[in-house]
Amino acid sequence: MMSVPSKLYGFIADAEMPYFACFRKPTSTSLVLTYPVPPFTTIIGMVANALGYSRPNYFEGIVKLQEVLWLNLRPLTPVQRPSRELAKILKLVGEAREQRKPTSFPSSPMYKYFLVRPTFRLFVASEDNDTVMEIVEALRHPNRPLYLGQSDDMVIVKVAWQGEVLPTQSDQAWALPIGAQEGAQQPVELLRLPLAFAHERQVVYSPLLSLPADFPFRLPHPEPMWCFGEEGETVHLICVREEVRNATVGEARRG
Repeated sequence: MMSVPSKLYGFIADAEMPYFACFRKPTSTSLVLTYPVPPFTTIIGMVANALGYSRPNYFEGIVKLQEVLWLNLRPLTPVQRPSRELAKILKLVGEAREQRKPTSFPSSPMYKYFLVRPTFRLFVASEDNDTVMEIVEALRHPNRPLYLGQSDDMVIVKVAWQGEVLPTQSDQAWALPIGAQEGAQQPVELLRLPLAFAHERQVVYSPLLSLPADFPFRLPHPEPMWCFGEEGETVHLICVREEVRNATVGEARRG
């Protein structure tokens, strides 16, 4: 069982998407479905982009971040029902395709679901303060233009707070609560979000998470949490390293 550190170092960042966002579910094909919030893999990818990780060493950089980061998030805008767009994909078949009219090509429809101008609050922590300071500096002065989700989904990131993150007990969750929580006041949506990569092609998913319509979400009893910021926002944090280790051990046992 993982030992809980006496404190972490971390920051709160608000990610505003001024146009659209699509956090594609990896199992979707011609029907492109979106998660209602960015997966943790997407957040780690954005951080890697801000740090300027180059393509040849990109996966090694992702693994390094997965080893040190603890994460959670919540939407700052109301949880949306995704909008939908339709694209018509033309199949260019045959040698004389340049001479044919576009309407004469075989085609297939592709529907894509997306969110309109969402904003999210990201809670990021680590036991390594140097890593936290490096990430904060990179988000303030990124090496490359930042996006969240698809490469044309621009994001504006503002670091709202940075400091020590301390363990506490609370019945108020200011980020996605872990587990299937029953809300007496509101329904919740249950999610398992892509969290990390055990290998380049093997995705590790988060524990089961609850997405309520409003925050803070009141739990039936106090639970161990972490306290962020001057206003004392208490959140569950997911240790990425530990979840990858558990998934790897589970896979080895099944094998």
